[in-house]
Amino acid sequence: MPGDFNTAEHGLTKLRVARRGGVVFAAFDPDVEPFEDFLGPEILGWFDRLFNGRQLVILGYNRQRIPGNWKLMQENIKDPYHPGLLHTWFVTFGLWRADNKSRLRMDAKHRHAAMISTRGAAGQAAQVTQVASFKAGMQLHDPSFIDIVPEAWWSGPASTDPAAPVPTAVMTTLFPSVILQQQVNSVSTRHIQPDGRGSFDFVWTHFGFADDTPEMTQRRLTQANLFGPAGFVSADDGEVIEFSQQAFESKPAHRAVAELGGRDVGDTEHMVTETLIRGMDRYWRDVMEAP
Repeated sequence: MPGDFNTAEHGLTKLRVARRGGVVFAAFDPDVEPFEDFLGPEILGWFDRLFNGRQLVILGYNRQRIPGNWKLMQENIKDPYHPGLLHTWFVTFGLWRADNKSRLRMDAKHRHAAMISTRGAAGQAAQVTQVASFKAGMQLHDPSFIDIVPEAWWSGPASTDPAAPVPTAVMTTLFPSVILQQQVNSVSTRHIQPDGRGSFDFVWTHFGFADDTPEMTQRRLTQANLFGPAGFVSADDGEVIEFSQQAFESKPAHRAVAELGGRDVGDTEHMVTETLIRGMDRYWRDVMEAP
């Protein structure tokens, strides 16, 4: 470089960084609000439930490229009723289905959300057996995939009803690109990395805690097979997102309206609603100044 080239004037782009509970977040916007304000008290409580100060241990990564718009994955994790319609594992073994005790929570701006569910008994509930994905005769050769061991941190944050059932699954979406997952004893983060308008990279980070017993670590690894690119559950989502993208591109002038459960946006005590999707779309339109 020329003699008068000042490296201090040509450094890397500095990011606004926040750390909490062993997790690091970064933003290109130097004026972004503080992390705690960005999440808001309700969603921050669910974040702190998972990342409660214990030392984290990385168990492994998965990465896949999904041919779909990035918002489809955020919508997927904000759609609480599709697991009981699409995912055979969830509805058959009671991990997530319509008759589970459940709650939906959002921040004040409706950009982030938490879907909270308590595992029900897999069985012959009338509203479940009519669902095509319910397989009454489906059994596991290895029952450890759904061998759930309750953990002390599963109780919800102080901002929720103390009488509410202890969650066995909490899916938290942080707009625009992060998902925090607890599904029974499997815990992970998912990061959406857009790659053009028609595809995105999806990065899974599976983790545990330094004070886990060897048995719990093995349980987390075993149950992680439900998720990731070839997961017994998550493989369904990747395929459906691809189908949806193909349909959008075939009819670019068409529109979809999310009205299940009404047209309003707000917290609910059940999962048969698209309120979380409506909330995110409303926020996204405000940010993009869309009509």
